Amino acid sequence: MDCPNCKSRNTEDARFCSNCGYSLQQYCGICGTELQVGARFCHHCGHPVEAKGLVETGFPSQTTTFQGARTFAGSKQISSNELQRYLPKELLHKLESARANRIMAGERRIVTILFCDVKGSTEAAADLDPEEWAEIINGAFEHMIRPVYRYEGTVARLQGDGLLAFFGAPIAHEDDPQRAVLTGLEIIELFEDYAVDVKERWGIDFAVRVGVNTGMVVVGAVGSDLRVEYSALGDAINLAARMEQTALPGTVQIAEPTHKLVAPLFDFEELNDLIVKGREKPVRAFRVLRQKAAPGSLRGIAGLEAPLTGRQAQLDALLSAFQDLLIGKSHILSVVGEAGLGKTRLISEFKHNLMKDWPGAIEWLEGPSVSYDSSTPFAPFNQMLSSLFHLDPGLPHQDNLDRIIQHVESIQPGQSSEIIPFLAAMLGIPLPAHLDERVKYMEPQQLRSLIFKHVERLIETFASSNPIILFLDDLHWADPTS
Repeated sequence: MDCPNCKSRNTEDARFCSNCGYSLQQYCGICGTELQVGARFCHHCGHPVEAKGLVETGFPSQTTTFQGARTFAGSKQISSNELQRYLPKELLHKLESARANRIMAGERRIVTILFCDVKGSTEAAADLDPEEWAEIINGAFEHMIRPVYRYEGTVARLQGDGLLAFFGAPIAHEDDPQRAVLTGLEIIELFEDYAVDVKERWGIDFAVRVGVNTGMVVVGAVGSDLRVEYSALGDAINLAARMEQTALPGTVQIAEPTHKLVAPLFDFEELNDLIVKGREKPVRAFRVLRQKAAPGSLRGIAGLEAPLTGRQAQLDALLSAFQDLLIGKSHILSVVGEAGLGKTRLISEFKHNLMKDWPGAIEWLEGPSVSYDSSTPFAPFNQMLSSLFHLDPGLPHQDNLDRIIQHVESIQPGQSSEIIPFLAAMLGIPLPAHLDERVKYMEPQQLRSLIFKHVERLIETFASSNPIILFLDDLHWADPTS
């Protein structure tokens, strides 16, 4: 089989070109049926195979701008203009700036690559009218695209029934691998409800799978459709595609390079000795299960401990404030400095000393802010209260609500029915109808004021019998409400 992109010879069972990584699979643009390479007509629906009716799923070796998906000719598709309506305004401005300034054009860039596609779409499409299938797929694209843009990733390609996105180009963040994994988990969560809707309306099973890898890509300019041109370099993109192809439906699977960058933040199931096409040796892969209830730190080197030097004066100031706390005197302390100067290391050393020398003497609550959540109201305080109440994002909502009620009753007996509706509204936990009525019809400003009031009262009551240290980290990312 000859590759239509570089003309290299490949084995008959090859799905990708061994020379350039180009896909050797083609699909009919009308019914979605897989075609043989070089076919002039679809063997399922008889439609001529033309440029506008052909969907390619490979990775070209030359820099190319990918236009909107053309899965079904004559059907309503997600065009470039429609794609932009999913863009948050802030991200739209960043992409337009990158396009105007040709940021990173032609640059080698480490990016995190996300593939997502619908499992078994060819078989499902064969049993449906093309217009019906187009409606299903466009709904699927919407559920894929929104999380990508929420975490400031960039759509590189819509391909038939799937999506390719980059995190780290042209907009780079220090936590792009984390953003990509969170995007994958959110896509899976959104598709759980969408799959139920598809099953009820069309009677077909519907699931997606996500693959993620981190590696080198040559980044092109941002196109007029705000998608990123790119060239495959090495096998970073191919391995991301293999992660997606070998993932179970309804799961996120990541390669080892990504896992090394996010290991402290998520719970995983390791998939040892995974056999993937194009690799002579088995590869390590990981199925992402959930975010950790108590995430670790990405800073520092795991397993390496070294004494803190040059910060004794600052450490003594923190320890002095702690001594005041033990006799009932409160302080507000700010630790400021340029990135990399050791602010987090200083606080870590302070906490270590307290836990070693004063075990059980204080309650340490942390409320970190993160770059991708700077618009969520009360985000650092949500983290702080989640720590206080020992909430677990992997548990059902009712179980977490029960934990909140239990802790509130222990702090303010008999007050849970008064406080719980406001705490749940702040934490985004669904309420039973009789409690939801308390906050359902409130004006936002009134609700915010009462949330402040009840959280303040709760913390004050708790602190009267348990000295508390509230550590709010990375406040430059905090939302305006916080």
